[in-house]
Amino acid sequence: MHPVAPTIHAPSPLRKFIRSRFLERTARAIPRSQDVLDLCCGYGFYFSINPRARGVDGDPQAVAQLRERGYAVEWANVLEGLPFAPASFGVVVAHDVFEHFSFAQLEGLVPEIHRVLRPGGRLIVWVPNARGYELGVNNGSGHVLFVTAAEIERLIPGRFRLEKHYAEPLPRLVGQYFAHNKEVFVLQRL
Repeated sequence: MHPVAPTIHAPSPLRKFIRSRFLERTARAIPRSQDVLDLCCGYGFYFSINPRARGVDGDPQAVAQLRERGYAVEWANVLEGLPFAPASFGVVVAHDVFEHFSFAQLEGLVPEIHRVLRPGGRLIVWVPNARGYELGVNNGSGHVLFVTAAEIERLIPGRFRLEKHYAEPLPRLVGQYFAHNKEVFVLQRL
């Protein structure tokens, strides 16, 4: 999501339930603690998996709604910095986030993510596959960058190492035909 523009819409409760309980294996495997930062958390999909996480977003309406529901969420234009002390988190999740920024913007954001992660911590990035990216371009969801392994590799030298890269929930061979399949990158902070 854009760092300050309103989020497009909140997902339906049924869609959120199905995604969080059946499709998001990687997200469900992350320890449920306040040691996790949900970067650009929007209306709080990840909180349905880990209600103890902390979040940051640039949409004041989404932040207010999540705070009303008792979640620890900060408002910030993430392109101007993250409102957390260095080494505050063991995990940062960026679920459907990177595709909403230009490569130049990500070059500024990745060092901030590195700053708030502890050494050895993980940055987990989910981005849409080609079909999902095109769907987001066509429906006005704000997709501006098709993120591939090449872009990730260009963003991480000296800060992160790529631990894993895989498709989810379906293997890439099958998932490439479905717009809601994701590419997942698990990065370890150096």
